[in-house]
Amino acid sequence: MSKSTRPRGAGLMLLAGLLGAAAAAYDYITPATGIDHTGGVILVLASCLLMGLAAIGVSAIRSGMLTGILVFLIFLDILGTGTAAWFLESELVMAAMAIAAVGIVRRLTCRGAIA
Repeated sequence: MSKSTRPRGAGLMLLAGLLGAAAAAYDYITPATGIDHTGGVILVLASCLLMGLAAIGVSAIRSGMLTGILVFLIFLDILGTGTAAWFLESELVMAAMAIAAVGIVRRLTCRGAIA
């Protein structure tokens, strides 16, 4: 595959979604976190999994209007999940959202990323 058709940043967004889901699952089952078995953690877990699915879609489709919509939805997911992680005081999920933000910036700033 040529360099211009590679899905830039989608791998970081997928990694961030998986890391965020793993961190949220840890927060959900560990009583020491103080947010165990709460609805907020379940919501963060679901949104991280959806981010991972959207990142897979971005890397599979590569260009077009649907990819632009998915990238925009991932951007909203990063903002919402990062805010929820901040309120839940989950540093691991916030770090995962920072990784996702790097991925989306890479996706949007690389030449030929959105065609």
